[in-house]
Formats: sequence, C-alpha cells, structure tokens
Amino acid sequence: MIFADISPFTYTPGATDWLRILPELILLGTGLLTLMADLVAAPGRKGWLALVGLAGVIGALVATVMLWAGGTYGDAFYGMVNDDRVALFASVVILFAVGVGLLFSPGYVERQGIVHAGEYYTLMILAALGMMLMSSASNLMMLFVGLEILSLALYILSAIVTTRRRSQEAGMKYFILSSFASAFLLYGMALTYGATGKTSLAGIRAFVTTHAFTMGSGFGPLLVVALGLMAVGFCFKVSAIPFQAWTPDVYVGAPTSVTAFMSVGTKVAAFVGLARVFLFALSPLRPTWEPVLWVVAVLTMIGGNLLAATQRDVKRMLAYSSVANAGYMMVAVATHTQASFQGLLIYLATYAAMNLGAFGVVLALERRDGQGTTLDDFAGLGRRNPALAALMALFMFALAGTPATAGFIGKWYVFYAAMRGAHVELAIIGLLASLVGVYYYLRVVWAIYFTEPATAPLLVTADESAPVHEPIASASATATGGVALAEPATATGIAMATRVLPAERAPVHLATWLGLALAGVLTLVLGIVPMLMVDWALAAAQTLVK
Repeated sequence: MIFADISPFTYTPGATDWLRILPELILLGTGLLTLMADLVAAPGRKGWLALVGLAGVIGALVATVMLWAGGTYGDAFYGMVNDDRVALFASVVILFAVGVGLLFSPGYVERQGIVHAGEYYTLMILAALGMMLMSSASNLMMLFVGLEILSLALYILSAIVTTRRRSQEAGMKYFILSSFASAFLLYGMALTYGATGKTSLAGIRAFVTTHAFTMGSGFGPLLVVALGLMAVGFCFKVSAIPFQAWTPDVYVGAPTSVTAFMSVGTKVAAFVGLARVFLFALSPLRPTWEPVLWVVAVLTMIGGNLLAATQRDVKRMLAYSSVANAGYMMVAVATHTQASFQGLLIYLATYAAMNLGAFGVVLALERRDGQGTTLDDFAGLGRRNPALAALMALFMFALAGTPATAGFIGKWYVFYAAMRGAHVELAIIGLLASLVGVYYYLRVVWAIYFTEPATAPLLVTADESAPVHEPIASASATATGGVALAEPATATGIAMATRVLPAERAPVHLATWLGLALAGVLTLVLGIVPMLMVDWALAAAQTLVK
C-alpha cells in the first residue's frame, strides 16, 4: 500500500491580515464591550448602551474609510475574506443601517418593555458583523459563516419581545424557514465543491472557465443542481418571490427597530454575496442561471407591488414593498454587466436611507401593544405632528421613485443599465410595476394630509336581551390602556354603547429624531447630489465585474 505524503498545513496570519478585517474586529470588540457594560447598567436605565454601540459603529466606519483611502486591497486569512471596494462599500451601508437602528432603539426598547436590553444591543451589533463578513467573503465557507452569524442574531432579535405573541411567532417562523433556506444554500455549496474541487470563489471561476461545461461532462449535472440550490438559498435571504412568504409576518412581528435594520442590512449582505457567487465565480455559466433569475426578478417586481397595494397596515405594506424592491435589485443581477452591478450598489445605498426612515416613522407611531401602524393611525398626522408627517411624506415619495430623491437615482441606474445590457423588457416591466408602487406609497401621504382621523367605532353588546356583566369601555381614554372602564351594567334589554378612542402615544425619543433626521438628509442628498456615491459604486463594480 502506498501512502501519499501529506504534510500538515499551517497558516500564521500577519499584521496585514488583521488590518484588512479591522472594521469587523472593532464591531466584535464593541459587541463584547456592550455585553459586559450591561452587567453594571442599572435596571431600567440601559439606553446608554446604545451609545457604546454607536461609538463602535463610528470607529468601524472610520476604519472602513481608511481602508478605502489606503487603496491596498487584497485577500486575508489565506483567501477567506477580501477587503476590496465591494466589501468596503457594502460595509459603509451596513454600518449606516446598524447605526440608525441603534438610534431608533433606546426609546423603543423602553416603550416596549424589552428587559434584555444588553443582549438586544449586542445581538444587533453581531448581526452587523455577520453581514460585513458575508459581503467581504471570498470563499464559500466564510460566506456561510457570515450568513449564520447574522441569521442567529436576527432569530433572537425577532422574538426578543417576550410579552408579545406576534414577536414570538415571528422569531419561530424566521428560524424554521431560514434554516431550510440555509440548508439549501449549504448543500449547493457542497455540490459546487464536489464538482470543482474548490471553495474559493476565484478557484471556482478559474475551474469553470478552463473546463467545458456540458451535460455530458463529469461536473455538468452536479453544477446545475448546485446552481439551483444556491439560487433558492439566496432568493430566500433577499425575500424574492416565490420565497418571500416569511417576510410580512416576520417584519410585522419583530420589533420595528429590528425590522428597520434587518430590512436593509440583510439585503445588502445577501445581494453582495449573491453577486460574488453568480456575477464573479459562476460568471462563465451565465447562460445557465440568467433565465432563472430573470423569471425571479419579474415575479418579485410584479407580485411584491400587487401584494403591497392591498395592505392597510403600513408596516405590512412596507414589508411587501421590500419584496418589490428586491425585484428591482434582482434586475441588476440578471442583467450581469458592470453598469448593472454599479446600479445594484447604488440602489442598496439609496434604499437604506429611505427604507430606514420609513420604518422609523412607523416606529415613532407604534404603541406599546404593537398596534397603531394602520392607515387610520396615520390619518391627520399632518396636523398632529407636522415634522413626522413631512418625513414620512419624503420617504414615501422617495420609495415611489420621485425625482430629486434617492429612490429616483436608484431606479434610474438599475433600469438604465438593464436597457444598456439588452434587457429592455426588464426595464419596462420594472417601470410598470413601479406605477403600482406609486399608488400605495401616495395612499399613505393622502392619509397623512387629506384624511381626518377615523371616528371611534360604536360598540354595542351582542345580545341586547342578556344581562351585561362585563365592564364597558367609556369614551375617555387613559394614557396607559387607552380606555377607562365604566361601572358594569346589569340591566336587561338595554343596549350598551360606547366609543373607544385611540391610546395616547409616548413622545418621540430624541435619539429617534436624530435617526430620522439622518435618514431624511441622506434621502435628499443622494437624490440631489449623488455623484460621489455613483463614483464609489463604479469603482467598486470595476473590481468584481469585468
């Protein structure tokens, strides 16, 4: 028997390796510091933990900008991660998302009575760490590690409001369905390794470039199955139809501050990971996977907008809106050009600003019981709170793609790239689907400025001949429960009627105002003077798509 000479493999990371992941290291240290600071924080006074997280986010952002300005990009840790411009661009958007999410959190955590505040802030930071690792991965194994880090943190965050059944349901649904999607993705990665013998994205690209891809070859059928499985996994993570069923229930049930962050950060990480695998590693196999993503893009654009148009709950409407926006982003992937990838990065940045802001306004109006997010609750907001109303109108116009807002810039670059890339049909379908979006976005603006608050409903006992032994709500509302209780009525044959008025809402927290202001300013700035972002996106796109 002949034994191969297998020498042990050792790799010692150097200073350059650690420098290339400096932003991730800062976030990791911040998460651990936040968890330790929670031990000394007084119960009920843990809002300052958000400041610890924000300090770490700012530090990571500074490190990211320094790496971009340094210009020395490359692989680290034996090709597991890469600090190229794509990763750095995605990191900036993710850090902005988690920073605004942390600003939204102190007032919301206090109002919702979330007792595990330290774990809440730590998990949000660790989720951002996973997103950054996923977007910078240059190896399938590291891509999956980043995905699981962000997923595990978001499972817990979705269910962290232990007193609310909808939150528990959201966490359980997200955990079960996302686990299935992760299994599809992991199995696809395993089959890709079996077909190519590589897990590095550059190695996979080199293999499929130098070997003829035919169904008669040894790796052809295996790669076809692997492509399908990985496409399913990524489509679930970006909420693309027909894998979007989890999105509305999870977005509505999870704490709104978590939903705002998750709706942006997860898309950035998943779409950048999708682009690295399909637009770079599997680019030579474009004729095989492009028709599938074309169909997914069309279904997601049309289905997401139609489903959103039927909603009266604004939070649920924004959940379906995120599905529709995933369709627009999928257009950029299906087009597969350098210009389309540039458009994808631009869309991710603009979407982050306007979607975070929209969820932030919903968060400000939401009551302790998780209610207060329907169109009826937005009615008359222009008179009750002009500042919140103006911000919500701005974000709705931006999401609709109105000129001089960030939403217009994002759609312009994606659809223009589709036309240049010989996919005029995708641009036309996207524009028509966007018209449906204009309807439901402007319906919110109409409710804010042109609708009077709904009159409280008249409640009558079900059986007027039966004695009434239950307390009947009176017309006066209390600050805590929303209604004051009258004396029980015991008369027979008397119909008891009353009006239930909405519960009073807590004042908007100062940190929430700051987060909304940042999102609003960026929504306008990216719409009026977008060229700096456009140049950065182009520089990033040139490093991945040739």
